[in-house]
Amino acid sequence: MLSSFQSTIGSASQVIPNIDDDFEQACLLIVIEGFKDMKREAHYDLAWKETRFSAHLIGYMQQARERNDLLLRIDPEYHLYHQEVLEGKEDPDTAPRIDIKISGGWAKEDIYYGVEGKVLVENDWGTRDNYQLRTRYIDTGIDNFVSGRYSRDIPRGCILGYVVQGTASEIALKINELLTHHGRASEHLTNRHFINNCPDCYKSRHIRNTDRQVIRLYHVLLTFC
Repeated sequence: MLSSFQSTIGSASQVIPNIDDDFEQACLLIVIEGFKDMKREAHYDLAWKETRFSAHLIGYMQQARERNDLLLRIDPEYHLYHQEVLEGKEDPDTAPRIDIKISGGWAKEDIYYGVEGKVLVENDWGTRDNYQLRTRYIDTGIDNFVSGRYSRDIPRGCILGYVVQGTASEIALKINELLTHHGRASEHLTNRHFINNCPDCYKSRHIRNTDRQVIRLYHVLLTFC
């Protein structure tokens, strides 16, 4: 019987899943460690789409995980199958996919730290429209957490801004201007601070639509230009 394997692979009931401040900080540290390695080696192109930035960043995050001997699982482009999908009530092709899913040493698939990546520019640059990218940052970044589409059971999450033109702090101000325009000043990116020598880290506070629970998002703007 499968229960006989508990002595070799462990028992899930003995592990208490917990996405707390410490786990969140570990996730943010490894994200930024991966970014610093990626930027130092300059193995990227500013014209990349965001999925390619995320995929390449994950490779560096995995290297940082191994280097620091951390018990973290880092999954790319992860399908988030809610209970309705698992019960056959919804089409799995409609399930959301988050760019990066980070989980620890537990077996529950719905306990994870979700990270979404978005390309950003301060001013129009080539084919990239700064207003459209900021709108997308809110609509398919922030609001995918607020709607419960991402991390429906976890009151935390992170959005990475891949800055390929301009200044990260100015982009954050423009995102806040757009939130204000839509009557959402209470959801501003605030408290600019350093994490792992990355200067453009912010927090925002929201009310999740599905359960009216307060959720907190980290915003880490990574300057590649």
